[in-house]
Parts: sequence; C-alpha cells; structure tokens
Amino acid sequence: MNNVLDKLKNTRLLAGIGVVCMILGTMFSYVSYNIFGYVYDIALWDYLEGKIILIIAIANLLFIFKDVVEKYIPSFFNTSLGKKIKDINNPKASLVPTLLGAAFAIYLTLKLDVEFSAYSLGFYSMWIGVICLVAYAIIHKNNDNYEMKM
Repeated sequence: MNNVLDKLKNTRLLAGIGVVCMILGTMFSYVSYNIFGYVYDIALWDYLEGKIILIIAIANLLFIFKDVVEKYIPSFFNTSLGKKIKDINNPKASLVPTLLGAAFAIYLTLKLDVEFSAYSLGFYSMWIGVICLVAYAIIHKNNDNYEMKM
C-alpha cells in the first residue's frame, strides 16, 4: 500500500486520469430520459455547463502538465495568457481549477433533479475525473517538488 502511495506522489497519473475523464464526461451522454419509448440522451457538450467543465479541465491540464505542454506546444507560451501561466511556478496553482471543478460538479448534481437511474456514462466519467483531481490535490498538497515524473 505504501509503494502505491509513493508512486502516486511521484507521478501525475491521477491528474491525467482526472483531466481525461472530465473531458470525456462532457462528450458522453450525461443524462438519459425515456419518454413514451423514445430515449433522449443529453450531453453537456451542447450546453454552457459543458463548456465551463471543459475550461476547468483545460486549466487543470495547463497547470499540472505545464512542462509537457511547453515541450509539445512551445508557441502557446508566447501568448499573453501563456506567459502568465508560465510565470506561475507554484504547483499548488492547480488547486483553484480543481476546487472549481468539484464545486461545479456538485452544483450540476444538485441542479438536475433527476432519478439516479437517469444518469449516464458522462455523469460517472465526470465524477471519476473530479475525484481523481481532488485526490491528486490532497496527495500533493504538501509536495513542493517541481520536477515530477510523468
């Protein structure tokens, strides 16, 4: 058990899973309704809420995987937003989008007053992503190691 926790502390595996799951959660069907034999699937991708979740996931990606983004897309950090993100050298900066993502997922769950059986794959994928990102933040809350392995 201790080896697993040490491995999670030295890698960004949980964060990668969290970002991917949040992005997939907006694309997959979030809620599925069955009315008179017709099935209606609603994905967050088509709504403002989905775009906000995508922005939060991309913000997490930029803060947590800044070195990887800089390696493969160096021109991004030549823009004004990219320069501001590059200047933030605190690995705890990802806490803000992580907490916003968790708050927004709770808001969506409370706002949609549907039966539990109506939730689809997008709902579960988004929640897995939020839980992984929160777990990553908790594991790394006291870790100031800037050079983490992928």
